[in-house]
Amino acid sequence: MEALAEYLKVFSEPNRLAVLQALRDGPLNVTAVVETTGLSQALVSKHLKLLTIARVVQRRPVGSLVFYEVIDQAVFKLLGLAENLLLTTRRHQLDALAAIL
Repeated sequence: MEALAEYLKVFSEPNRLAVLQALRDGPLNVTAVVETTGLSQALVSKHLKLLTIARVVQRRPVGSLVFYEVIDQAVFKLLGLAENLLLTTRRHQLDALAAIL
């Protein structure tokens, strides 16, 4: 359970999720991720490093550039399921609140 909790922490930062979303359609270099997300180069590099350490993203040098890509696209299914659970929970909370009022 501890290993799973550590793995899920990788997805607990909004900017890191934005970086992942930028990589959804395929490999990008740091500059392209910066342009897509609007985040600073330093922040993008930091999050790409953490995602690489967690083995969610891999680096691929091409000439003088380094491209980053998501190792397993199933990560987007995981994030989609989490988002659906969040929305369902929020709907239930609103329904319960409406019933009280």
